[in-house]
Amino acid sequence: MQNILAVDTSTENCSVAVLTRQGIFFESKIAPQKHADLVLAMTDTVLQKAGIKRENLNGIVYGMGPGSFTGVRIAASTAQGLALGLDLKVVGVSSLEALAYQALEGCDEEYAVAAIDARMGEVYVAVFRRRGSGLQKLEAEQVLKPEDALSLVKKAVGGNHAVGGGSGLEILYAAGLNKNVRKRSHFPDAEFIVKIGSSRFDENGSFDPCEALPLYVRNEVAWKKVDEQRKTTV
Repeated sequence: MQNILAVDTSTENCSVAVLTRQGIFFESKIAPQKHADLVLAMTDTVLQKAGIKRENLNGIVYGMGPGSFTGVRIAASTAQGLALGLDLKVVGVSSLEALAYQALEGCDEEYAVAAIDARMGEVYVAVFRRRGSGLQKLEAEQVLKPEDALSLVKKAVGGNHAVGGGSGLEILYAAGLNKNVRKRSHFPDAEFIVKIGSSRFDENGSFDPCEALPLYVRNEVAWKKVDEQRKTTV
């Protein structure tokens, strides 16, 4: 499927990409706390680079998290707004899966560890294994203390060499993660999220924009769907 737009604001990196017949066009900026101001302007810039208009889009992909609570809300609400306005379906991609996908790109390793600093002495972590052109999730997204995350990684990867990505890897290295896990990606990026997401459109894995929810991992965080937001009264 072509003419797919992707946005990700789950970390310090604000990124937008569009997949067309001519390839992938993208913009990324390290801009903490400025994503809400940047993401729509970056969307217009990327579409201009690609030579298409919003009306030419066939689907929206968003980085659903985990990551910054504010950041994942921005990505989800941007995807909801664009998709509702254009009557399009959406796909959500885990920020940890995106990091793993990026880390495995261009190398021969089989395993990938993705971790993001979750603050409060914890990390978001997941472990993946290469499977054809995609990834198999060995350990789903969780928020753990570094020592518990380390045990999870050791259980999934064993003594195998692996690659990894994300701000949480330094925390895991400090906790004793084997340097055989080579860091190859730093932030989730829409350039890769659009690759993952486009295949899910082809596999009928898309859904209505009102279902475009953030992936927080922490259970105590609440988010309302678009239709639920409209029912809220002050």
